[in-house]
Amino acid sequence: MNKKLFRTLELWGIPVVFLMASFLHGIYEWSGRSVLGALVGAVNESVWEHLKIFAQAYLIWGAVELLWANPPMRQFVVAKTLGVCFLLISITIFFYTYTFFTKRAYLVLDIGASFIFVVLSQMLSMKLTQSSVKLSSYFPVAVMMLVLIFIMILCFSYYPPKIFLFRDNVTGGFGVKAGELDGAFRVLCEKCDFVR
Repeated sequence: MNKKLFRTLELWGIPVVFLMASFLHGIYEWSGRSVLGALVGAVNESVWEHLKIFAQAYLIWGAVELLWANPPMRQFVVAKTLGVCFLLISITIFFYTYTFFTKRAYLVLDIGASFIFVVLSQMLSMKLTQSSVKLSSYFPVAVMMLVLIFIMILCFSYYPPKIFLFRDNVTGGFGVKAGELDGAFRVLCEKCDFVR
């Protein structure tokens, strides 16, 4: 592993992950509310949809790091899995803690906190990857966690559980509205009786 390159990529990951998540936030609308746009972009203003875009941005950049800097793969995958879990849990806890007291969300606070949690997640994965602690034995668990995150990303915009994490903070709705499904996907959902 090229340690200098790896550290550089981890540091560059901070603005890249944050900017990529910002881009993904609007891709659903920009794509004309397409299926692909719903899978990768935020379909509403729920906490889940924001977690989804940050997880994707973080893991996409992690794949770039893995291919470019060639860190020890098993150690790196475990470190990145812990990093993305830290990122998602931190954003969720912070949001619900401060809104419990303020009774409303503040965009500037959400953006600032998300940036700080991206910084901390990148630092965590960098330290763990370079650590002498052998994490490679947790590789199978990390892969299962990543598969679970991937399945959740694919499913929960269209079929969200009806709990607070998935509730749109603006409209009170959940996921993609049935009327917003595009073309072939709508026909498939109707035939399978999936449309709500």
